[in-house]
Order: sequence, then C-alpha cells, then structure tokens
Amino acid sequence: MGLASSQARLLLLTARKSDLEFRAQQITNSEMILAMQTESVAREYSLKLSNQTLKYINASDSSEVEISALSLNSITSKNGAGMKLQVFVGITDENPDGFEDWKSDGHDETTYIDENGNIITADQYKNLPEEQKNNCKVNTVHVGSTNNYSGREILAGIQNGTMRIISESGEEVDAINGTNFSVAYDTSDDAQADAEYRRKTASIQIKEKRLQMDLSQVETQQKACETEIDSVKKIMDKNIDRMFKVFS
Repeated sequence: MGLASSQARLLLLTARKSDLEFRAQQITNSEMILAMQTESVAREYSLKLSNQTLKYINASDSSEVEISALSLNSITSKNGAGMKLQVFVGITDENPDGFEDWKSDGHDETTYIDENGNIITADQYKNLPEEQKNNCKVNTVHVGSTNNYSGREILAGIQNGTMRIISESGEEVDAINGTNFSVAYDTSDDAQADAEYRRKTASIQIKEKRLQMDLSQVETQQKACETEIDSVKKIMDKNIDRMFKVFS
C-alpha cells in the first residue's frame, strides 16, 4: 500500500471513528432519557398509591363510607347530622365569603318493578293497592350529574381552600381533624396504577436492552476501527522510513 493510499485509508477510518463516537454519544443520551422516564414513571406510581380520600364515619357502628358530593347530604342525613358541600365560586358584594352550596346538575330516575318482574309506570304504581306496592321494587338512580366530586376531590378542595363542608347549623366542619370524617388511602385505583406501571416499565426495559445491544455493536466497531488505524499508521511509518533511506 502506497503512502497516498494509506493516507486516504487513514482519513476514511478517522471519519468512521468519529461517526461511531457520535453514535455512542447519542445512545448514551438516549439511555439518560430512559433513566429520567423510569424515575418519572416511579414517581407517578408512588403518587397514585399514596393518594387519599375522605370518608364519613358512621357513629352507630364506626364504619367508614367513602363520600362524594352527591352522597354527602344523604349519608349524613341518615345519621341525624345533615351536612352539605360548599364550593368557592368567587367573592362578590352579595357573597362576601365566595362560597356557594354545591348543586347537582343531574336528576333522579325511578324505576318501578311489580311482583311479577314487569316494569310499570309511576302512575300504575300509585294506583296499586298497598299490599301489592309492598311487593314491588323501587329503584332510584341519580343520572346526568357531571359535577359530582369524589371523596378524593373533596379532600383536595378542603386542603387547598376551595371547598368546605357545612353542618346543619351553618358552621364549617373540620373534616380532616374532626370526628365525623376520616382521611384514608384511596385504593380504588391501585390495581390500575400497578398494571400501568408494569406496562410502562416493561416498555422502557425493552428500549434499554436495544440501546445496550446497539452500544455493544458500536464499541466492537470502534475497537476494530482503532486496530485498523494503528495498522495503517504502522504501514505509513514503514513507507516513510523506506523513502528516507532511499534519498539519504
């Protein structure tokens, strides 16, 4: 191999080595991004497992029932302590504290089923004798409510000052430190959070393995390229020595 061809070969190998180094840097950056994504997924999973909700304590048997804006009044009324949820809507001259009673935008739908299992109308139910009425099933469902706050949302609203619970006497209820309510971990979404965490983690791990394989291939090519560069340099050194001997 002549000096000129060796020089051209060396330039090509040097360019190839630079490309491989740049590719290795890109893979390393991608691995850092995946590490950040792993941390983000773990943090999201931790938050979903540690979220809390508000429950109402039944004074008669100390049982805890998860509340919502829709069920708050009905639950508390059964225990002789009518309460209601108020939401902050903004301070005005007519409303100096800025809170208004929460109102559902839905409605109740009642279904009447007679003793034979047939659905009947409300008028048909009213015209039945009392004995037959006792054998009927009456199901009332609240539908169409789009602003029903969950226990988790009510708790968050109380903590940030945008919601409050008012007793029958009109006084604000201490729902966090009081005796009528309890703050508990919300486990209703734990299974879904766990499945989502496993799916995202598995996806990241597959990407990490691909990057590790790509990096391993790049490192192998880098070593081969460095070996070839050293070989070409030795050939060039021999050619230079031979030329100097000829002209010396």
